[in-house]
This record gives sequence, structure tokens and C-alpha cells, in this order.
Amino acid sequence: MPNPENNESETEPAGLSRTLRPLGWWLLLVLGLFGLHQHQLAMERTRINFSVFMQGQNVVANTAGTLDGEPMTIGQKISLGHHTLTLSNPKAEPFTTNFFCWYGGQNYGQINLIRSMGTVNIMADPAAPVINLTGPEYSLTLTNSTGTNLTLPTDSYEIQALYPRWSRTINAIVANRQTAYCNFLPRYGALQLSCNREGATYQLQKLDGQEIDSGNLPATITELPADDYQATVYYHNLNLKKQVFVSEKFTNDLPINFYLGTAHLESDPDGATVETLEGAYLGQTPLNVIDLLPQPVQFRLTKPGYESATVNLDIVANQTTTYRTNLIGANYRGAMQVARQALAVGNYHGAAQAVEEALAAKPGDADALEIKKETDKYLAAERLEQEKYLRPRKLFDALCADYPDSGLFKEYELKTSLPAQDVSTAIVRSLQTSPHAFDIRNSWASPPDGYETVAHQSFSLGFLGGTERVCLLVVGQSKPGETEIFFKVLEFEIQTDVQSNGLLSGQAEKKLIPVDPSRLQMNDLLESRLRDGVQIVLEKLRPVLRQP
Repeated sequence: MPNPENNESETEPAGLSRTLRPLGWWLLLVLGLFGLHQHQLAMERTRINFSVFMQGQNVVANTAGTLDGEPMTIGQKISLGHHTLTLSNPKAEPFTTNFFCWYGGQNYGQINLIRSMGTVNIMADPAAPVINLTGPEYSLTLTNSTGTNLTLPTDSYEIQALYPRWSRTINAIVANRQTAYCNFLPRYGALQLSCNREGATYQLQKLDGQEIDSGNLPATITELPADDYQATVYYHNLNLKKQVFVSEKFTNDLPINFYLGTAHLESDPDGATVETLEGAYLGQTPLNVIDLLPQPVQFRLTKPGYESATVNLDIVANQTTTYRTNLIGANYRGAMQVARQALAVGNYHGAAQAVEEALAAKPGDADALEIKKETDKYLAAERLEQEKYLRPRKLFDALCADYPDSGLFKEYELKTSLPAQDVSTAIVRSLQTSPHAFDIRNSWASPPDGYETVAHQSFSLGFLGGTERVCLLVVGQSKPGETEIFFKVLEFEIQTDVQSNGLLSGQAEKKLIPVDPSRLQMNDLLESRLRDGVQIVLEKLRPVLRQP
């Protein structure tokens, strides 16, 4: 039989073990959780840190980093174990390092990158007066240089070669441990300019307007880059433009010739001012305008008191083109307008006056002469008609002129609608009738329709004197349906002078003294005689003219 005491002693450790086992598992769990927490805390502090410098300057902003091939940032958490860190900057040598990371991470502190370098090779043929190299970190100027070879920090550079008439700029990229080539090889030629006119000047430009050279002709321009150019040659107020390509290594010849003509301008009257249509003064007529291009040209002629004239000429090279003109007076157009208007309404006198003014302003004008021809025709007919109407007056004036003293006596005029011939016949008959009959000394016709009569009355006392009355009378047809009668009554005193030739013989000389205050001492009797003579004639004329 088993020993009860032994069984009791054997079960006591087993019970204790069963009691302590859960406590152990709990302790292990607590330790495990504590270890895990500590691991997490340590991993939170496991980071990579560093700073990046190049040539003493912080370049973190321009530097890219990778950790095990993946993009990373400074201060980021990393895992435990082996890692590869790579840094790259466009201006630095690449940086790579391997490391083992344990709790707490990796701090590299300051990482100094090495500046990357490259080479630039510059060549200039021929030597350039100036070569400028400009970059962010390095600049250089070379003078009279054929080029150089430089080791430079990697970057973009602007390299410019300056020649007198040529320049070129090259943007060169200097890469790490590589060579950039810049070659400046201007291709030069020469240009010889000439002109057929002395005193000409020139201006040479590139086609983009850049001025290359200028001066007097002839000229030879050297060191011209092979290219297209425009040459402008100036002579007086003229210019000619020509394009030319300058070939490399050649002297290129460019002759420029002005083919010009002359305009000879004359005006009547002389002294007209000659201008271009733009108002440039050229001189006064007669004038030679020289050095004109063979093309249509225009001038303006002006002179005070005359209308301006525009001259259109076609100039021919190496020839003189002549132009002559009669200047038109300033009032020509106005006078012609007045003449046409007057002619249209039958005012021939006004038209004749206006057309004379137009011809004075423009002698020989065909339009004015045509109007003058028409007005002259009508005015000539009018003059003939007027002369016909004035014929009685002219006949009477001519008749009175035969009697020197007739001007001392008053003139009378009567009119009637009777025909002139009938009136004249009736008047002569009436003058011859009594009482107070007249002796008709002369009576004659003066065609057309003119009749002249001279009638006398005499009272003689022999050697004692006497009186004499003379009636001068003209009848004439002045116009259709109108007859004019002009008459004067001349009164004279008869004086007889006797010249003795011996005791028994003598000779009497008769003198007629006009009854007028300028010749006689007037009295009532003489005044009455003047009135009576006129009254007698009127009384003989009234019945004929059927007047009261």
C-alpha cells in the first residue's frame, strides 16, 4: 500500500507548479509587451540625418537623395539593417555610401559634395578682337585671341565673339568631365562700290537694317562677312538702292549708275516760281532742273496775279525735256464764267467786256476767242444799227460845220412817225410858201433816208446894210416808225464896207455879223428877231408834222 505521507509530499510541488505557471506566462507576456514597446520607441528614433554643402554653401535645396534606390528626405525613419545612400546635384560629383543602421539611426553630419568640372574649347579664326565668356560662377574676356581651352564648373555659358562687322553668340553647356566646343569662323569678303556721278555718297546696311559702313564714293569695304547687304547711294536729292551678296574671299564689285535727264521750263511771262508738288523751291523760269530720274515728274509754277500751273513731264535719260506754257491770269476763270452767262442771256456788251478780261489773262485762249467771235458778230450788227439811228444827227452836225457861226445858235429837234422822204418834201414846200417864204438855196438827199435843206431870208438896204436869216435843216429816218428833224435858225446883221477907187467909183464888201452877244451889242429888237426866226420855222413845220 502506498505511503500516504509520501503521496502528500509528491503532490505539493505539482500544485505549486500549476499555481506559478500562469504567473510565468503573464510575466513573459509583460516582458514581451515591454520589449515591443521599447522596440517601437527605439525605431521612432531610428532616422537618417545629414546636411549637404558644396564649396561652403548649403545646397540641400538643389540636391536630390535616394535611399536604397527610393527617394528620401532628410530626417525620415529608416529600417534596421544595411542601406545605400545616394546624393546627386547638377553641379556636383555624385555621392554614394553604404551603412548598417541600428537603433538610433544614422547621422552623417555635414556631407561636402565635390563641384563637378568640365572643359570648353574656344577657337576663333581669324583672331577675334574680343571674346566674352559669361556664366553664373565664372566670367572671362579675351582680346585679340584665336581661342583657348578652359576647365570650368559645369553650367550653361554664353560665349560671344566680337569682330568689327560680325559677331556671334554661342550658348555652351559644360557637362561633367566633358568638353564643349565653340568655333568662331567668320567668312570674309570685300565690296567695291562705284558711281558714275561725282560727289555721291553711300550707306551699307544688312537686310535687317543694321548699318555697316558709310562714306564717299568710290570706296572699297574690306572684312565684310559673307552675307546679303543693301547699298544705298545718294546723289543730290536722289538715292538708289541695290542688294548685293558678298562672297567669301572675293572683292565683289557693285557699280551704281544714275541715268538722269533734264527738264527745261519756260513761262510767259517769265519769273514764275518753280516748286515740287511737296513745296520744295527749285528756282524761277526760265529754269533747267537737272539730275532727274527717267520717270514721270510733276512741278508747280506760281506767279502773283496768275493761276498756278501743274507741269507733267516724262523725263528721258541723257535728254532735255522742254515745257513752255502761258500763265493764266488769276481772273481768267471768273471772267469766262461771266462771259458765258452774259452771252446766254443776250448781254453781248457784258460778254464782250468779260471775254476781253479773259483774253488779257490768257492770251490766245481758244474758248475765249470763240466767245469773242460770237459777241463781235452781234456787236457789229448793233453798231451798224446804231450808226443808222445816229445818221440824222451826223448829217446835221456835218451841215452845221459848214457854217462856222452856227454854234452860236440854239438847236432844235422834232420827231414824227411819218416817212422821212415825205416829211422832207413837205417841209421844203412849206418853207417856200408865204407868208415869210424862204429861198431854198440847197436841198438834197443823203441816202439812206437822209435829207438836207438850207433856206434863206434876206432884207437888204444896199449900202446901208440889212438882215439875213439862214435855216439849216436835216430830216432823217432814225429807226423804224420814227423820223427826226434837226434845225437851227441863224440870224445875221449885214454890214457893207465901201472901198473907194476914185472920185466916181467904189467897191462894196458884204459882211454877215451873227446876232449874238459875243458879236453885237444886243437890244430888244435883236432879241425879238431871234425869237421870231425860230417861231416862223416852227409854224411852217407843225402842219407838216401834224403837231398842234
